[in-house]
Amino acid sequence: MRYRLPDNFPYRRVAVGLLCAVLLVTAAGVWWLTTLDDGLPDDAAIHRIGEMAQATSVFDRADAPAFTIFREQRHDVPLSQISRYLQLAILSIEDRRFFEHNGLDVFRIASSMLANLREFRLAQGGSTITQQLARQSFLTPQKTFRRKFQELILARRIERAYTKQQILELYLNKIYFGDGLHGIEAASRGYFNKHASELNIAEASLLAGLVQAPSAYAPTTNLDRAKARRGVVLDSMLEEGVITRAEWDEARTSPIALHDGFHEPGLSGQYFKEQVRRELVERFGMETAYASGLRVFTTIDVEMQKAAEAAIETSLKTLEEVVEHYDKGGI
Repeated sequence: MRYRLPDNFPYRRVAVGLLCAVLLVTAAGVWWLTTLDDGLPDDAAIHRIGEMAQATSVFDRADAPAFTIFREQRHDVPLSQISRYLQLAILSIEDRRFFEHNGLDVFRIASSMLANLREFRLAQGGSTITQQLARQSFLTPQKTFRRKFQELILARRIERAYTKQQILELYLNKIYFGDGLHGIEAASRGYFNKHASELNIAEASLLAGLVQAPSAYAPTTNLDRAKARRGVVLDSMLEEGVITRAEWDEARTSPIALHDGFHEPGLSGQYFKEQVRRELVERFGMETAYASGLRVFTTIDVEMQKAAEAAIETSLKTLEEVVEHYDKGGI
């Protein structure tokens, strides 16, 4: 015997309501996914991702760096001129499976999603180096699900446009290391007065640790926190097997010796620098002078300039002493 529910039976209305809700949610989801591409850069923009503001370097008569003119303190260098230790440190702490994935690390995404569900918010990003490059180049740092999906889309496009080595090079030249230093060459010179190719394990691990939160871990503002973060990077490198136990121990106990190679105290030739800056702006325009990575060779002799300024300072001091002595009634 078959039994048919009456038309006014409440379960029928509930079933219809649920079906409508499912259809609405599905339609909204499809619409949301299809609009993720709205406002994202095209392929031409992806291929211009390496176009970043670079500081103008001014050299003295001996072709040695004298000073810089910049909007962003950045000096691009090829991957071959970046310390192997720095590359290993970055990969160990930021993206261990960088050379294995296609821009998306499924394991890392799953791990971050579980953490986010536990805390009911976007607590962990789980971004690969390629995703970070996409975010820094085209997106806002705001943590939303929409931005995260757009980040994934752009990461796949970047992986299709560049090799892994090119992506790593772009990333290392773009990321911010705090204290106004953009890219690894500027960070190396700004914190240690060294080229990126000269970094040792201790220095490389400290700089790699800044990427997560430059303002929080910058050694110029909190040396203890920077040292602790360096230890986290060194532990990761040891766990990955890219350094030995002896290298780990030596780097872990190494003192942090900072030396700013851009802002030397009592920098000489400030009037000369201002004249060079004015001529560059007049000849090439503000944008080119400040952000196109010009290499300008000048006639200044830094050592002679320092000696001349010291002589003038001594003469002025002597003159002041004579005037003071005369004012007191001396002969």
